[in-house]
Amino acid sequence: MFATDTRAVSPVIGVVLMVAITVLLAATAATFFVGFEDSLTGTGAPTIAVQGDFNVDSSGHELTLRFKSGDVADSENVKVYVTNADCRGAGIVSERFDVSQLGVSGSTVAAGTRAKVTAGTVCPPSASQLELSRTEVTVSWLRSGSTDGTVLYRWRGPAA
Repeated sequence: MFATDTRAVSPVIGVVLMVAITVLLAATAATFFVGFEDSLTGTGAPTIAVQGDFNVDSSGHELTLRFKSGDVADSENVKVYVTNADCRGAGIVSERFDVSQLGVSGSTVAAGTRAKVTAGTVCPPSASQLELSRTEVTVSWLRSGSTDGTVLYRWRGPAA
């Protein structure tokens, strides 16, 4: 008399729910992997585009670090690490510099800011020239009061 087929749409609903749960979990995981939570809390490093312009002239080598675009950062949080710079007549320099030591004035680093790695900014006064062929220069952002930070840009000399 009555049909005894007990199958309904529950298998279709089950599949739809499983797909929805999978998509939701994937979206949650991707949010954390990308670092979206840092941008919400304001604790993430700034995004700054930096370009290095390398020049050679009679006074030696010079590297101009141009901050091209991106976030504005406090100058005190932006550090420049110069490794294996040959200051002719004064030896090898491997040191961390504040951007203010490299010619940046002002309390912030933003698009248009320039820092110069020259004999006059990184070498002792007794140096006659700066040789950057085997040098590595790293621009980093450090959290205030911490040694924790993020590398924004890295430049290596032609023979490094």
